[in-house]
Order: sequence, then structure tokens, then C-alpha cells
Amino acid sequence: MLNRQLTIPRLAIAAFLFVVSSTGVARALPNEEDDARVKQRIETRLMGQVTLHIESLGLDVKEGTVHITGLVRSLGERLRTERVVGGIVGVRGILNELAVKPTDRSEIAISQEIQRSLESRTRFRKNPVQVTVSGTEVTLSGTVDRGLDRIDAEEISAEASGVTRVQNNLQVRTEGHVPAETIRSRVTSVLTNPLTFGVIRRLEVDVEDSTVTLKGVATRDADRLQAERLALGVPGVSGVINLIQVAEGS
Repeated sequence: MLNRQLTIPRLAIAAFLFVVSSTGVARALPNEEDDARVKQRIETRLMGQVTLHIESLGLDVKEGTVHITGLVRSLGERLRTERVVGGIVGVRGILNELAVKPTDRSEIAISQEIQRSLESRTRFRKNPVQVTVSGTEVTLSGTVDRGLDRIDAEEISAEASGVTRVQNNLQVRTEGHVPAETIRSRVTSVLTNPLTFGVIRRLEVDVEDSTVTLKGVATRDADRLQAERLALGVPGVSGVINLIQVAEGS
């Protein structure tokens, strides 16, 4: 189901508490002034997003964790808002409680919009996706070539106005057995190459069957999510378990 959300346990507020960066230098926990700066950055960034239509926006930032409320047109807008916020320096976690506005669109209208969007991509014309709509909930079924295609079909469907949930039953086509070590080597190469990415510290890549588990530390939530997308684009990968943590420091 497309409903990603990163939550970071709230730490007790005490002046003597510190977290230690990877270099061993103590860094104070975010204070109220830090949170106020982060909130201002978020408001400025969201105001500049012409494709986002957020009504009654509410923002609260505590210790770097952002609580977002308001109304949006689709599940896709909800998730895009989260990605925008996750790309802002100082954001350590996101609690996304944006709600999709009620719609009177018919199931047929929603289904047709999604089908048109999918069929505009060559890869989904090659591998047609079956779209079923019940109310404002969408179910996808069929077979695609890559794990990334599976996620992209989900995100395209979520952009349809009024959609509140996407159940993704798409399967990734397997063409013979790809050894786990081969997959691990491919993913590691992509994520550590400074020309393509290379921003995850202390990266660890584990593979079981065709599912990849990622561990490490990212400075921004956007980098954590991008690492997942890059891994899903590697041939042989059918899914990703993303355990990358978000923390400041070099």
C-alpha cells in the first residue's frame, strides 16, 4: 500500500542530552530556534511548489520531526509533499497526516485517468497493468519488469484526483535466478558511485532472495528515499527494505 511515512521516536527534552555524529563530535539536539528555522524553510519551499495544492496547511516542528496536516487533492500530492519536506536540511523525521479531500468522481473516471497515465509510458504499454477502482481505492495487478516499475505504477495511480489508497499487487518478472552476491554487488556499486549517488554513510547492503535490505545514515530523508528507488532500479531486485536512518553530521 502506498502510504509511506517516516517516524522518529521523540527524545526527552533535556539540556544535557547530546547525540554523537559519525566523526565523534557531540552535537546538541535541535532546540526551539532550530525548529523555527526548519519550519520557515518548509513554508518557503512549499509556497514555491506550483503543483501542490494544500488547503489549511498546518506545520509543527519539534526536535527536527515535522508534523504536517491539511487537505490535498490526491494521495500523490500527499506523498509529494512529504518528499519535498524530506529534502529540507534539518528535517529528521516526518509525521504526515495530510488528508485527501472527498471527491464525487466516479470509479470509471478515476480508472480511465490512471489507465491513460500508465499507457503514456512505453514500459506499461509493453506490460499492461490491470486497474480496479472501488470507491476511491485503487488495486493494481499484473507483471512488470523491474521493482522500480512496480513503484512507479503505484505513484502514477496515486496522482489521480480523489485517490485515497493504492493496493499494489503487481509482481516483478523473474528471468532466472540472480545470485544474491551479484545483486548485492550491483546495488552497492550504484549507491556508492559518487557520479550517481554516493551520499549514504556507513552503507550496508544485504540480500535475501531478490529482496534488498539497506542500512546506513543519510543527512536528508529525500536521500533515504532516493537510495531505495535506485536499488529498485537494479536488475534482479524485486523489493527493498529501507532501514537507512536520517541524522545530521558528516
